[in-house]
Amino acid sequence: MIWLAVYDIEDDGERAKAAAVLQEWGFVRVQRSFYVGRLERGRAKDLLHILSRYVKRGHIALIPVSREQLEAALELGKPPYAPLKPPRYAQAYVI
Repeated sequence: MIWLAVYDIEDDGERAKAAAVLQEWGFVRVQRSFYVGRLERGRAKDLLHILSRYVKRGHIALIPVSREQLEAALELGKPPYAPLKPPRYAQAYVI
């Protein structure tokens, strides 16, 4: 399943740690606080649990989308970091 991860975190340390955790789980940054990645069924709660260790005052949303929904996304311009479509390589999990 493809997941979108978006966050609004004011604290620089919490924000940096959230970004690091998402990237460790194979998510790629599309925009400054917007990532896309793949998770196996049931792993989203594990990821959110790990993020909760580091993010105490911000907000993070993990949003599932189907491949069909992602491919139907409309875009204008080029994303600053990476394409909207997630990588196809295997993920490494940090627990």
